Amino acid sequence: MTRFSKTGYILSTAGSAIGLGGIWGFPYLVGQNGGFAFVLVFVLAFLIFGVSVFIVEMVFGRASGQNAVATFEQFAPHHLKFLRFGGLMIISGVLIFAFYVVVLGWLVHYLFLSITGLPKTLETTTQIWGGFVGQEIGWQMLWHFLVVALCAFVLNRGVKAGIEKLNLILMPMLLFIFLGLLGYSLAQDAFMDSFLFLFSPNFDKINAEVIVRAVGQAFFSLSLGVGVILTYSNSMPKGGNFVRFAVVIALLNFLFCLIAGLVIFTFIFGHGAEPTEGVGLVFISLPLIFANMGISGQIIAFLFFISLIFAGVTSAVSMLEPLNSYLIERFSMKRHFANFISIASAYILGIFALLSNTAAFSADLTFGGKNLFDWFVYLTSSFMLPLAGVFMCIYMGWILPKERVYAMLEGKLQGIYFKGWYFTIRFIAPIGILAAMINLI
Repeated sequence: MTRFSKTGYILSTAGSAIGLGGIWGFPYLVGQNGGFAFVLVFVLAFLIFGVSVFIVEMVFGRASGQNAVATFEQFAPHHLKFLRFGGLMIISGVLIFAFYVVVLGWLVHYLFLSITGLPKTLETTTQIWGGFVGQEIGWQMLWHFLVVALCAFVLNRGVKAGIEKLNLILMPMLLFIFLGLLGYSLAQDAFMDSFLFLFSPNFDKINAEVIVRAVGQAFFSLSLGVGVILTYSNSMPKGGNFVRFAVVIALLNFLFCLIAGLVIFTFIFGHGAEPTEGVGLVFISLPLIFANMGISGQIIAFLFFISLIFAGVTSAVSMLEPLNSYLIERFSMKRHFANFISIASAYILGIFALLSNTAAFSADLTFGGKNLFDWFVYLTSSFMLPLAGVFMCIYMGWILPKERVYAMLEGKLQGIYFKGWYFTIRFIAPIGILAAMINLI
């Protein structure tokens, strides 16, 4: 089995977690859901649910040494054979990849706009965004194809030469760019407005929808419930302290989310824009702000969109690796053939997701008040990922004997730390997640 190096494992797993969910999704969800109210619930969900389930998924992968489907087949007791289907969580990764690459295509388009010239009026930037997504099918299909082709190239090279090498290059570059953007933001008068928006108490805005979205975002931003962490942990370097790895990766992800929020809202408040734009925050408000900052804005826009693309690609490639691993191990497929099946499936779904936003096909691909793109986002982040987390907690906390779980941890979590974590995965995490989802329904 090809294994990551320690640095490669941390950066690759962090690269999967630190994606569009943290840098694109987190800020616009914060803006839509009351600033601090969302941040508070997100922090609690991240620390209580996210890190606990992260360790659960990591332990399953390390103990099994197999793909996600085979892992749950291996641990399923004879009288509970239906538990073997838990590995079907890898389907979530295909759906996430399908809409991820659509967004990445949009970002590539705006990267070129940052070079050729961003619109300088709200009317123009709104028209460009609406016209591009709603009318420019050809350009969207081109960017979509190029992004998918790049992901296919990386996945074809495998764990060591593809995924690890990509993250060893892009993750340090991403960190460097974002620290630079944070430094620039700190020098702006609006930075304090951004800080207060994220951290000034407003408990009255906390409701069931905010809680569910925050829990879903915690799972989404850590790539939980997809099988990615489990699959990557198969290739974890021997002798590594995986609990320490989990904490380091989680903290890196958490810091990126907060930095992204501080940077983006500094630009938003500094130019009198509204933080509640939703998905269009990155494509309407920020381009307008960058355009009116002159040459410096053009440079910042280029670095900003490059960083989003870097983050998105490192996450996107990870979403299909669980399915690739399953096809290779179960059916003895060559990697390039398994990759073709997974990429082709996600590519086709992505085309439908892309078309569902266009004026020509929106009506045919909209049902229940949401188009196909929105359904992919909603189902994965609000239901599939959290439910997979509940499943893994119940599996490890209630199905497997406590002694076996303790042994699987290899002494990396002992005493009061083990008792606290074990209590969390048995009671707090599954009950909290399910209660939030039931309130939303």
